[in-house]
Amino acid sequence: MEAGTLIVDARNRAGITQTELASRMGTHQSVIARWETGKTQPTLETVIKAVEAAGLDLTVTISGSDPSESGRSASRGEDEPTRLIQQLRQMNADQARINWIKGR
Repeated sequence: MEAGTLIVDARNRAGITQTELASRMGTHQSVIARWETGKTQPTLETVIKAVEAAGLDLTVTISGSDPSESGRSASRGEDEPTRLIQQLRQMNADQARINWIKGR
């Protein structure tokens, strides 16, 4: 999953527009649109800020499910935030490579 897709998903789950998310983040709607379409790549910190600005839980947004409904054990759940952050970092690294290749 790309970072822009994650932002679209978070925004849609929250039921807010690009303009509303931009307002909550202190940026412009066109910036949100560029992230969501993949024209520019948000940083890991920006993705986290966007999810939080949408009023959603980062773990739920990235995993696509509610941990309270999955029946996970407590010990497995403790590793979940670390795993999710690693996934976000990998997404950013993958997208950076794609952008570099496109720029050749």
